[in-house]
Amino acid sequence: MESSCLRQLLASLFLLLLFSPLTKANTTFNSDEIRPRFEAMDCMIAPRYTSEVESYIKRYLAYNGSQASRVMARAAVYFPIYERYLKEHDLPQDLKYLSIVESALNPNAVSPVGAKGLWQFMSQTGRNYDLTIDKNVDERSCPYNSTEAAMQYLAKQFDRFGNWELAIASYNCGAGTIMKAMKRGRSDNYWKISKYLPRETRNFVPAFLGAAYIANFYHLHDIEPEYPSLDLQVTEALKVYEKLDFSTIAAITGLPIDIVEEMNPAYKKDFIPEKKEGYDLILPSRVSSAIVEYLEARRPDNARNTEIPPIPDLVDMATYNPDELYFYSTYVVAEGDKIGELADIFNVAPYNLKVWNKLTTYQLKKGQELIIWFPNEFHHFLPKEERIDVQPVIEMVNDMMIEAAPEEVILRDDRPVPDGMPFTTPHLKLKSVSTQNMKMLTVSPVTAQAPKATFGDKVSRMVAPLRNFKIKLPKLKPAATPAPKKAPIAPKRATELNGHGII
Repeated sequence: MESSCLRQLLASLFLLLLFSPLTKANTTFNSDEIRPRFEAMDCMIAPRYTSEVESYIKRYLAYNGSQASRVMARAAVYFPIYERYLKEHDLPQDLKYLSIVESALNPNAVSPVGAKGLWQFMSQTGRNYDLTIDKNVDERSCPYNSTEAAMQYLAKQFDRFGNWELAIASYNCGAGTIMKAMKRGRSDNYWKISKYLPRETRNFVPAFLGAAYIANFYHLHDIEPEYPSLDLQVTEALKVYEKLDFSTIAAITGLPIDIVEEMNPAYKKDFIPEKKEGYDLILPSRVSSAIVEYLEARRPDNARNTEIPPIPDLVDMATYNPDELYFYSTYVVAEGDKIGELADIFNVAPYNLKVWNKLTTYQLKKGQELIIWFPNEFHHFLPKEERIDVQPVIEMVNDMMIEAAPEEVILRDDRPVPDGMPFTTPHLKLKSVSTQNMKMLTVSPVTAQAPKATFGDKVSRMVAPLRNFKIKLPKLKPAATPAPKKAPIAPKRATELNGHGII
């Protein structure tokens, strides 16, 4: 175990490198353009353009913006997760930029002093916030659990200090150091007491502001991130209580084992250990039903006595093409629409909509068309399909025709369709629909064997809150020709392992 002096020396050397000025900056850097843009930036911390802030912006833009490009590609994976937790804790959405400073959005990042993960928790601090850290698991690397811990920590520090500058600074050096600086400086203003803080903490808030600038304006510097696949962008976490091998997870879900490992960096070995309280398994939302069905079928008290099918063969990474597993629909923005409300309706995160539509702001304009990606179908482990014949329906609403032109059959299963998310359905077009006079669109089955389909109910739940809706859904089996717009392509795996924080 390292001595305290050696640990401090390593930390000082690391932070010196981190916060030192660049030796080679981007030759296209123009402070005359950047400064007014930065000072007008809408941010939870009032922007203050300093030499330290400028050095961080230069760092991200150096070498043709390669660092910014990598970070913003990873943001498509982790910012949607952060937004959920920030909303649950009623915290400013800008706090997600702190993770850029801490780890460059690398869940495997490790600092010289042992801080680890997206939010760079030290071991003891992580355990204090209920993160498991042992020989098999390190939840500091779990995007979901570590984010929950970070939100709790930041909320606590804001309640303590009453402003976000000091709360963010305390994330780097601890609350005790901040309180000592406040006492020496006789102020609770970060900028006034910063000279009494350790050097790395003096630079921490400027680093946050630099990251905020890059996240908001990278597109103005000709930076085009190579976004990951939609399987990595739209995810959810399931509780798993029994030991489960990654190979089994991969076979059940139809994912390559490399993808399962990439999405679950908290596990040091190729399995999730058994735990009474359960561990989180992170998967693309479209395949989570398969694992749920498999685990339920394995339970000894399974009331259905379901026969467990044979485990499928593993999928080879070379044959894995997630871009073919999604389709897009288009929504026409109506006056008064807000991106957060639309994201809730379509069961995605606001940042998903921002990335998918190359938005430069969260503000929407009337008449703007938004692309929303949906899975072609939900992957299942147990056979639950029924084929149901449907009849087309045509209704008039406010002198506008609502037309449904279905295929011969639709696919149903026992998994409830989430509110606001369409499933594999017929082609459907809704134009200029007023919610005040919205009539239920019903597609009824004609087969006697199956119960009545509730497709109309599901569509009504989705479109009822919308003032202006236009959606195009795919056929049951996608055509061989490619879609007019492709889903984002997965980037190369990151190799950086250096973290920034010491929490």
